[in-house]
Amino acid sequence: MNPSVLVALANLQRRRRRETGPRAPFADVGGARRALAEDGVAIAVLSQDDLPALTRLADAVSGLADCVALRRPPASRAVDVINELASGCTGTVQLIMGTRAVQSDMSWHDPDPVAGLARRVIEELDGIDLSRLRQCQRKECDLLFFDMTRSRSQRWHAENPCGWLERQHRRRGGLP
Repeated sequence: MNPSVLVALANLQRRRRRETGPRAPFADVGGARRALAEDGVAIAVLSQDDLPALTRLADAVSGLADCVALRRPPASRAVDVINELASGCTGTVQLIMGTRAVQSDMSWHDPDPVAGLARRVIEELDGIDLSRLRQCQRKECDLLFFDMTRSRSQRWHAENPCGWLERQHRRRGGLP
């Protein structure tokens, strides 16, 4: 399982390549939608009223992901915020009878888009190997990523720019 919502929310307010200052993805609904879509998370319905809760969720997920990636004990406040925002989600399980198999299907009913994102973060955290959540090792970058390599040896969030820049830096003898 690739924790795409977890990583997207954790990185949402972090600086990206060519940005000089901190990101402000919650200035308006369109900006929040675009910032999430950059990382592959689509939200169909998002209103201006959802932005404060989305900001709280992104802050909590970022703090929790930092603790996990840096192998520190998680802040209980971040866990409380995520649980609070997901608390309105309800699930319905249905039995599906096939000709040769019996299956169950879980359908989720989220009261708002932020609650749905919080629920997805909880599901992703439950289904991943937490030791694979890492911070980019290039000192100028603080983006988080999920190491999907078989050898667990991924060092950078992306080959371009961080991997390429780090190798170029080493080749030049550590000079800027």
